[in-house]
Amino acid sequence: MKKHLFVLLILLFISCQSNKKEDKKELIVTNKANEVEIEESNDSLIYKIAEDSIVIGGDTLKIEAPFIYSFEGILDSNKKIQIHISNKLTEEYGGYWKSGNLYIDGENQIFGFGIIKNKKDNFYTGEVYYDRDESNKIICNLKLYNLASKEMFIECIYNKKKYKIYPSTKFPSYKCYDKIDYTLFDTREAYKKGNARDYTPSRDYIFFGEILSNDKSFEALSSNLKYLYADSLSIKDHKKWKHNFSIKKSVSDDDNYMSESLYTSSPIFIDSNIYVVSGYWYNYMGGAHGLYHTSYDNYEVSTGRKIAIAQILNIKDENFIEFYENRIRSDYGDAVPSTIPFANTYYILPTGITFSYAPYELVGFAGGEPHIFLSYEELKPYILKNTILDKYNSN
Repeated sequence: MKKHLFVLLILLFISCQSNKKEDKKELIVTNKANEVEIEESNDSLIYKIAEDSIVIGGDTLKIEAPFIYSFEGILDSNKKIQIHISNKLTEEYGGYWKSGNLYIDGENQIFGFGIIKNKKDNFYTGEVYYDRDESNKIICNLKLYNLASKEMFIECIYNKKKYKIYPSTKFPSYKCYDKIDYTLFDTREAYKKGNARDYTPSRDYIFFGEILSNDKSFEALSSNLKYLYADSLSIKDHKKWKHNFSIKKSVSDDDNYMSESLYTSSPIFIDSNIYVVSGYWYNYMGGAHGLYHTSYDNYEVSTGRKIAIAQILNIKDENFIEFYENRIRSDYGDAVPSTIPFANTYYILPTGITFSYAPYELVGFAGGEPHIFLSYEELKPYILKNTILDKYNSN
């Protein structure tokens, strides 16, 4: 009887030790990421994340195929409308954001908007405002149906009338790419001490668009400016791209940080003369907020060449400098510095030119990115002869 009891105690001891080892093993094994989702469409391309990607603290990463679609149509009084809609990652770890730019004949600016989809709806909705601070001044309401299909169209409500706006058969279309590098720092030990979040991601993200156009009007543009982002060498090697995930243990408070760099690019205006592309840059390295800036590149469709401001305006004319500075002081008052820098970026429209400043460049961060619009009537004395602006300033 004693022998049987002794053997039973030994077996029970071995079983307990085995369970302790299993418990310990479970604590140190990193779970594989089975929940990473990939969404693709025939018109876009995204490279699959490796199956052994790591998910920390129950977080999941959802990758959606990027895209840019261009639409054009006619509103009342034969006004032309063009809309460019894209899907790309946004700042502050916000995931993908479906947004767009819109232009209507005769307007003095490009209008930005976002579109969202409720679970119960089969379409995306968006509102385009003249000014976000004056929400009663709505230009139009949009509904996007059948995204990424042959039946795709936008319903636009403008001046209380409904219009169907279809994908452009003339403007270039785009095959898009995401290039993402992630590092996820495992800060669970620091988090238990109250010194960190569940995880602190670091992300570098670039959004590319490759021009695909069969329209002969855009042959020069397609050959000289094939990509929305200038680093075409990287795009040519896109088959070698990888979504890189790695995990590191945080050993000190200095390891617990978030950083993000982001670059996106998309068209904002196209006609038979001018092709205007915006580039959005964002960087966060800690602190109260990140830094951002929107730049603009203007291209002549017939040559595909970038247009420099000194090629179209006499910006060294003393009268122009005085006129330019007075306009800025008139718009922004005492908020501007005593010496006003000339804007580094601008975009051309059929109605005039908009000059743009980065945050802190002209006013404080709360002032955002100041835009100054100058009509061709105002600019007429300073427009150089035999330039692309002659096609907009012939009256």
